[in-house]
Amino acid sequence: MTEERAVKTQYYVASSLDGFIADRENRIDWLMDFGMEEFSADYTAFIENIGVIVMGSRTYEFLLGEGLAEWPYAGQLCWVLTSRELPRIEGADIRFARGDIAELHREWVVAARDLGKDIWIVGGGEVAAQVYDAGLLDELLITIMPVVLGAGAPLLPTAANSPVFEVVETHAFPGGALGATYRTRR
Repeated sequence: MTEERAVKTQYYVASSLDGFIADRENRIDWLMDFGMEEFSADYTAFIENIGVIVMGSRTYEFLLGEGLAEWPYAGQLCWVLTSRELPRIEGADIRFARGDIAELHREWVVAARDLGKDIWIVGGGEVAAQVYDAGLLDELLITIMPVVLGAGAPLLPTAANSPVFEVVETHAFPGGALGATYRTRR
């Protein structure tokens, strides 16, 4: 009998030194200024293990606003958490959903397990915080960029007083960013 692989729910994200994932205007131009080339191998290794992607409506609308030639997550199932009607992307496997995060998470786990892959909470921080607050976030994979924004969209605006994580791994990128993987302590 083979042992069933546990599905991990991961929040993979870039943040400023002071803990923001977007600036005061909810933009990520500051992040794009660093380029993506030095982070591409890290991203490729991560995305190969992802079968389910979860995002909020603002992240989805951001992607729509980028004028994508094609959906960047064609190999994954995608859930967009929203209470509004949003435009669909032709050919993308997107499920618009709302409801109890624990019930939705059970759906994500079943889908990811069927694919033999993990779950990526893409964003934003509020969605990741809901998953964390429900006790369902397994890992935080963060690339800490060497920039201070002063204000903006927080990395993990959790309702918990003091989330505690244990460091699993860290690595430095040549341009000064720091990659860190944290596991949730339960």
